[in-house]
Amino acid sequence: MLRAKIFHRLDLKRILILIGYPLFLAISLELLLQEISFSSGLNFLENVLFSILTLLVIDLLAYSKIGRRISILILVLFYTILFLETGLYVLFQSRINAAYIHVVLNTNLQEIKEFSSIYFKNNLIWLIFFFLPTLNFFSKKIFREEKIKAKEASIKLFLILIIIILLKFAQLTKWNFPWVAIKSYVQYKEQMKVFNDFEKRDLNINVDVSTNNEVIVVVIGESTSRNHMGIYGYKRKTTPNLNIQADSLIIYNDVVSSHVYTTASIFDAFTFTFEDKNEFLIDYIKKSGYKTYWLSNQRPVGLNDNIVAKIASGADESIFLSYNDFRHKTFFDQVLFPMIDEKLALREKQVVFVHLIGTHYDYSKRYPSNFNKFNSKENTKKNNIIDSYDNAILYNDFIVSEIIKKVQASNKKGAVVYFSDHGEEVYDTKDFFGHFEDKVSSSMYEIPFLLYMTSDFEKPDDFSINTNSPYVLDDFPFSLTHLMGIESNSLKKSKSIFNNNFESKPRYFYDSLILKH
Repeated sequence: MLRAKIFHRLDLKRILILIGYPLFLAISLELLLQEISFSSGLNFLENVLFSILTLLVIDLLAYSKIGRRISILILVLFYTILFLETGLYVLFQSRINAAYIHVVLNTNLQEIKEFSSIYFKNNLIWLIFFFLPTLNFFSKKIFREEKIKAKEASIKLFLILIIIILLKFAQLTKWNFPWVAIKSYVQYKEQMKVFNDFEKRDLNINVDVSTNNEVIVVVIGESTSRNHMGIYGYKRKTTPNLNIQADSLIIYNDVVSSHVYTTASIFDAFTFTFEDKNEFLIDYIKKSGYKTYWLSNQRPVGLNDNIVAKIASGADESIFLSYNDFRHKTFFDQVLFPMIDEKLALREKQVVFVHLIGTHYDYSKRYPSNFNKFNSKENTKKNNIIDSYDNAILYNDFIVSEIIKKVQASNKKGAVVYFSDHGEEVYDTKDFFGHFEDKVSSSMYEIPFLLYMTSDFEKPDDFSINTNSPYVLDDFPFSLTHLMGIESNSLKKSKSIFNNNFESKPRYFYDSLILKH
């Protein structure tokens, strides 16, 4: 009955194998070669519905010779889509997103080679199994030459419409490879237009420079609370490397972020807010004669990444290495080391911004296995989360300390500034973990802020140190320009934590939270 009224012109057994086989293989490879993620079930459901949709469309088209040829093309595309989707997941444990489009359209041969050397995995060989049934079945006749009837066509069109509505309103389209690929490409083109307009902006900035340094490295952490750092008094020894370097570091004890999510916090930390407009920190640095680089282990384009990418596009060169969102496994931050070395080897005045993935959740995915040092005796979900976060802090300690060592070894007059975009609640003051402005806590705001300077680093005449000064990260543009000796009529030195006349300000946050030292 079903075949008679719905799949009238298909050899149903053969066509179901052609469509069902890759569907089964895709989910099997995902589960066997990667860990099960939150997206696995929803993606499989979307694939099933998309497969039924494909089957209905090719059956509807198969009433004519041209339609049958189109149906073969659809089957080829169906295989290609599942092949690419599964390959991406096996490699990156991630679904297609706009970041991949950005990278593919902005890459070169050398970057492809580097990419392949990092990501290639032998288990990709399993993907050849996708094409096994095509050798047998595409050589055979799979369509019946019968005329279409109006009633049958109406039923098929109705079912196609129902599935499309179901995919859309159940929000399953975000797991659909062709839909996301097209949408991501449109998003990419729109964002590139914004970036191009941003780069063409008219800059009317006049600056003077009172110092003559060679390199400043600004390390931007992610979701790192100072309350879990040994150097700030945490009970576990999570910062052994920074503790060894402590005598050469200036450790600020009362710095907070302006927000508890990345885009708003980074925007504030890299933007001057004047009475009538916003201006960007990177523009002032470039005007003062420094080359600027933005090296990131976060993805360049995505739902919540556009503002950061826009700021980064203001640099002379911006490089993004990650293509996954935080929920999936990404590169460890040490992947940035070769690029940092490359920039430090250049004989020029430069400011290098290094954007880490840091200690963002999933914490257990942020460090190699040899940094799995903290394991509670009592195996509970809460303890496991705290342990993995502390292990991520331990790895982050290694990353930051190694960057400081690289600047030391460069024999340049330089400095390193390290801070995190915001903190993280990890069962410190409330019985949950994460960062949410609607469930705000002090740990989400309280961040590390460290300064390292080489012995010959030229400081401005009014440079001063008060590590207990209450400070908000949104004044960072004034602090960095002051540290670098950049002067302009619009820059207020009293907002610089490095200035001897620094003026702290009241710190009021979401839900009336007031942070005090």
